[in-house]
Amino acid sequence: MVCLGLAAAQAPAVPPPPPVAAATAAVAPGDLWLVIYSVLPNRTAEFEAIARQVRDALAKSPQDVRQAQARDLRVHRSALPNVEGKVMYFLQIPALTGDADRSGFDVLIDAVLPEQASALKKQLASALDPTNPSGNTYLINVR
Repeated sequence: MVCLGLAAAQAPAVPPPPPVAAATAAVAPGDLWLVIYSVLPNRTAEFEAIARQVRDALAKSPQDVRQAQARDLRVHRSALPNVEGKVMYFLQIPALTGDADRSGFDVLIDAVLPEQASALKKQLASALDPTNPSGNTYLINVR
């Protein structure tokens, strides 16, 4: 008993790690945003071109976090259109900035293509199905 009490009272051999900032504590490796887009069938090429432009801008960003997002960004397309003929796209992006990218391409365009943001966002809006707003959800990695 006495030995245990002395051992507990001694300073640890390895200093504890520095505290993690609150903003990054909520984001764990593997957490991501999934944004779902309903795209008009005659506007898929335009939507995909915007997606490539955003990915390229992320990759060329001077910010490490944006480059990491570019590496892990995925855009998936449904194999078949939905019952109304719309094409569903799924933007999968790592949640490296917490909830800052929760709105998908809109926020990313503002972040990495600010001088083109207005025109690109108008082009994006024209490619989307106006009767089915896009949605997003934050997925956490089940450990």
